[in-house]
Formats: sequence, C-alpha cells, structure tokens
Amino acid sequence: MVRFLLLFFFFLIPLQRRELPQQRLAWQMDGGDVRNIAGLCRQYVQKKFEAQKTFSVEALLQDRGMVRACYMAHFFSLVGKERTYLLHELKDKEYVQWLLEHPEVFEKLSFARASGKNTLAVLRNIWLKEGKELSGVGLNMALGAALISTSREPEACEARYDFYKKSFAEKKLFPQFITLEPWEFGILFRGRESIEELAWAQDYLAGKKKIKAGNAGYACCGLIPYRMKNKQGISVHAGGAFYDHKPISLQIYVEYGGVCGAVSKGAAGFVKAKGIPSYTIGQPGHCAFVWKGADGEWKIGNNIYGWIWSEGGSGGPWQGSVSTITELPRFWKGKDAAASNLCYYLSLLAADSQKAEVLLKEALKRNASNYPAWQALMRRKGRLAEKDKLALLEEFKEAFPGNPTLWEYFLKKELGLDWKKANGYAVYPGLLAENESWDSVDAYMRNFCALARKDIPDMAGKLPYEVKTKRIFFKNWLKFYQQNKVDRKVRVQTCAVLEKALPPLLNHEKTALQFLGFYGQVLDLWKDKQLSARADACLTAWLKEADKASVRKKMAEIGLKVADQLGDKKSLVRYAEAHAEH
Repeated sequence: MVRFLLLFFFFLIPLQRRELPQQRLAWQMDGGDVRNIAGLCRQYVQKKFEAQKTFSVEALLQDRGMVRACYMAHFFSLVGKERTYLLHELKDKEYVQWLLEHPEVFEKLSFARASGKNTLAVLRNIWLKEGKELSGVGLNMALGAALISTSREPEACEARYDFYKKSFAEKKLFPQFITLEPWEFGILFRGRESIEELAWAQDYLAGKKKIKAGNAGYACCGLIPYRMKNKQGISVHAGGAFYDHKPISLQIYVEYGGVCGAVSKGAAGFVKAKGIPSYTIGQPGHCAFVWKGADGEWKIGNNIYGWIWSEGGSGGPWQGSVSTITELPRFWKGKDAAASNLCYYLSLLAADSQKAEVLLKEALKRNASNYPAWQALMRRKGRLAEKDKLALLEEFKEAFPGNPTLWEYFLKKELGLDWKKANGYAVYPGLLAENESWDSVDAYMRNFCALARKDIPDMAGKLPYEVKTKRIFFKNWLKFYQQNKVDRKVRVQTCAVLEKALPPLLNHEKTALQFLGFYGQVLDLWKDKQLSARADACLTAWLKEADKASVRKKMAEIGLKVADQLGDKKSLVRYAEAHAEH
C-alpha cells in the first residue's frame, strides 16, 4: 500500500544513500503502515549519522534527502503515536510523488505537532479539488485544514478551507490571513463558531469601518454589551436563562451581551470571521483572549492582568506557559530559524546521545529562541549542579527577553532543580529582570510568598499575593501585624524569612528597598532586642556586599534605629558613617 511512497523516497535519491538492507526494506514496504514508514525514515537518518567519519552538522543540513527523511519520520511517528494506521490515500502514486516533491509539507506538519490518521487524506482531497497543485497561502490553508482532522470530520475540515478561500477571494479578510502558517490556520479553523455564524459576522462587520486589522482584537470587544442582567432582570450567572435558553452564537452575544466570558468569546469569534486566529485564556476572575496582530505578534484582547497572570496553555505548537506563543514569531523572524529547527528535529532522531547534544547546541547557536531545543537540552542536563543550571537560566532569559511568564515556567518545569534541596529564596530572584519590570516582580513575589507561607505557618491564608492587592502587599502585611496580636514565634519566623530573602536581592534595587523597608518597619514595631541584635549582625554583613547607594543608605537607616535600641555606640558610629556616604 505504501510501496509507491517508499519506492519514490528511496529510489529517486542517489544510490549511495540507499544504506538499508534491501531485504529488510522490502519487508517493511510490504507491511505498509505509518509506523513502518516512520521506522524506515528514522533508520535512514541514523545511517547517515553513522556514515560520517567526522560528525558534521553542516553536511547533514545540506543533505536534502536526509532532511526530507527527518521530517517524514516525525510526521509518521506522530500519526502512529497511539496505534498504527494504514493510509489508503498513499495508493495514489501521483499524490505520493507530489508529496515527495514538496518536502515543506512534512516540515510544516511536523512543526505543527497536531497530525492524525486523516491529515494526509484531507490534504489529498483539497489537492485534487485544486487541480493537483497547492502552493503559498493555498498550501498553508490546506495544511491547516488537514491539521484539524484530529478533532473534526474530513468534510468539516474541507468546508472550513472552502469558506475561508471564498472569503479571501471576496476580500472579506484582514491582511493577517495571508501571513498565517499551517499551525496558525489550525487555530483559526478549529474555532467553535459555525460557518453560518462567521458569514453573518462578516456581514455585520462590513459597516464597522473603525474596526481595522491593527485594532481588531481590541475594537471587537465593544461589539458585545457588558451586562450583568438581561432585559428581564435575569442574572448572567443563571446560565442559559440569561439568554432565554437560546443556543449561544455570535448573534446572541451581540443581542444579549454578557460579562467577560461573552465579551472575549464573542470578540474572538468576530476576529476569526476576519481571518485572524484567536482563542480564549483565563486571568484571575476574568476571561480574555489571544489574537494575532497586524504586526505578526500575538496579543491579549479584553486584557486586564497581562501575560504574567494568564493561564490556559500555550495555544501553539510549542508547549509551555501561556505566553510561549509570543516567542514563535520572534523565532521565525530571527536568523537561521529553519536550520535551527532542523537541528532540533535531527537531535530527536540521533541514537548517539553525544551527537544529539551537539545538534541541540547547534540549534541554539543558530537561533537561541528555539524553545523546544532548550527543553530537550535540559532533559539531557539533569545531572548538572544547581549553580550551572542557574547559569543556564540567565542564558535563557537573554534568549527570551521580556517574558517572565516563560522564565517562571522554565525555572519550575524545565530546569530540573531538586526542589527538596534547592534554596528557593536564593533561586527565585533569578526571575527578576534587570530593570525589575512589574511582570518579573510579580513572578518573583508570588513564589516568595509561597515560601513565606510555609516558613510562617500561622500566616497561611493571610499572605496572599493577588492581582488586586499586589502593589500594597507589604503595606497589608504590616497592617495585619499592627492590628493583630502576633506571638513571638511568628515574629522570629518573619524576620528569618526576610533575612533569607534579602541577601540574593541586594543587586535588585527596587525590590531590595521594598523588603528592607518592611524589615525596618517590623523591627521598629516589635522593638525586640534579640531580633534587633540579629538584625545588626545581618545588616553589618549585607553592607559589605551591597553596592547600590540607595540600598546601602536604607540599610544604614535601619541600622541606626537598631543600634540605638541596643545602645551600641560603635554600631551607631558605623551606621552613621555608612549613611553619610550617600
């Protein structure tokens, strides 16, 4: 059944590349299932590795037959991940030849990571419909339709393709549409809205001239009225009763309105009608959505709290935090992205672990924004010392600037630290950006608070770091101590937590000042000589390490009060001198 596929693949290439024994090859050809095809391609790649006397990544990248085999191995492995399948569409010799003449098909499908047993069948149906020729936007559209065959019937996949092809021809779509890759078309075509809804939405938007490609994800939110109650006074929280038990649709959202869920789902549906992929995400007590902007960047619509407080998965082919999708455009716009991507996929096929690691390092050398390569590399670096892993975290931050959401995910899920041994107070400051952006501070603070709640058990449930109160966190913490009787155990634990947190923060000026300010306030509130004596020892040591003028000045201010309480004249002089320096 796959005889023609294998014949074309192995006999259209130069003879010197045929390194698999003919008897085994024939046996596998007769088997004719996706796992056999994947196995053949994988073995072919591995034989190419073994054939090199001196391992050369550059030579591998230039070998077109091996590149094609690499992506075919990944594609067919994914299709046969759960069980093997027989792909009847591969009986079509002409279709198989077309596939082999267009290696980008398997490259794009492999990158999307969403193929199934009907993927090539849907693609073939569209290929036949288009006169056996697909290229450019049409090919990407067809691949996107094929990708959603894992969750929809083939006829429904093809119907989406037809609808958007017609909409494009009628100029009803925004410019983002022609820039989409297959995985992005997959997001677009998976939308829950019916084709009838999307057609209605296109007509409805025809008169909304203020809604443009650049502002669509924001402006479309205004199409759905924000209402807590309907005209009959029924609350939105009553569910179907709010909508008079009518089936939910874009028309119903426009007519009845709703709260954040309706606004985000409705707006996401409207931008999809204009050919822009989108999907909903969660924020604390809120529903938002992600959409692709006219500049090619992924953005949040109906946003309140930003990426750092969002959840719901990455949405794209790279698995990670919700903000991972924002790195995909930057990766592909970066230098040598295709070669970096290929190095990553080749590494997954390498039988030799050293060669696999060489390929992963080459992938990151060519383009440091290759997130899957980072993930794969860390799986191979499990035995690294903690300090070496934290050094890699700094490299990772440089590769993905301005994305603390991803840093946090990488630190906690990918870096492979032994959290039973790791000192979180020393590790989590690594989440702070050089400029201590609000997002990076939030990433640090919520992890600090998790540690503090464990180390001050009586404060469990009383130390929330939440979106609505995060900017007055220390104020609220101090207020709680001022208004409640706090036993000495909690006082000692609180000071111990701050004394563990502060040393790694001394180079982070804004955050260090926040912690020092609170530390000084609780010491002044409690006036406990034992705690003050301990603080004197800490401050003395910290002053030797700190080099930020404002941080040293704040330490000296606290030290002066502590020394005064202790009646330590030498310390008073020392702190006064330190204060006078600034």
